Amino acid sequence: MTHRVEKRLIVHCGVQKTASTAFHHFVQRNRDVLGAHVTILTPEKGTPTRELGRLCALFSLGRCTEGDLAAALDAVRAKVEAVKTTCIVSHENIPGAMPGRSGVVELFPRLDAIFEIFEDRLGDLVPDYAFYTRQQDAWKVSVHNQAVKSDHYTETLETFLADTASCDSWAALQKRVEGFVGAERVHFLALEDEADRQRPGSQLLRLAGVPEDVIAEMSVTKSRSNESLNAGSLEFLRLVNRLDLPRTARTAVAKLIQGNPSLFVNERGAL
Repeated sequence: MTHRVEKRLIVHCGVQKTASTAFHHFVQRNRDVLGAHVTILTPEKGTPTRELGRLCALFSLGRCTEGDLAAALDAVRAKVEAVKTTCIVSHENIPGAMPGRSGVVELFPRLDAIFEIFEDRLGDLVPDYAFYTRQQDAWKVSVHNQAVKSDHYTETLETFLADTASCDSWAALQKRVEGFVGAERVHFLALEDEADRQRPGSQLLRLAGVPEDVIAEMSVTKSRSNESLNAGSLEFLRLVNRLDLPRTARTAVAKLIQGNPSLFVNERGAL
């Protein structure tokens, strides 16, 4: 049976380390099942969504202009307007760079400025904004792991936790977003409330109006994406980051570490 819903725009803002990548893989492999109900613009290579996420992160770090980000949003808007179904624009970097990247220790300190541009370019489409959250202590551990892997972070977990100890709670972040766009357009979804981890993002799909029977028939995800490094691998890569190697050399070493985690485990389970 075909179900159709009124066209809406939902901006899925991540955040990082809340299974956004797993969600992208899940919906990409189920496009045919979802096609009558929702169009999901994921950050595949060469897409406007990928560029949008890249520029949101750079804008939050002061490394691109408002005009650059506005132009990226205009390109995404053209994609949204070309589809007839409800549309989800999904990128984990939309709120800005995560803690651990380039000295960031607060919870998305330039999110208000980013959303001001979103509302300016998309406001007449009346977008909803959806965030996934995760128990914050566990989230910070995962964010530190990712920062070492992808952002050349050089400090220990203990230092990272100390530096981010005063960052906002998820409730405070939600209040900030609601204060800017209105509570009726803001949705915070807990990762812990996902009933089936093989169907990541199911709460978001329900928010978009995808029926339960359609979600149930989707081909499930059987492997996890972007796994954290084990303790030995993480510590080795953190020390490599401190060497300030040329980018190509650091990338080669990082690939070796991430591709061979067993090399960094001893009989006690870690280096």
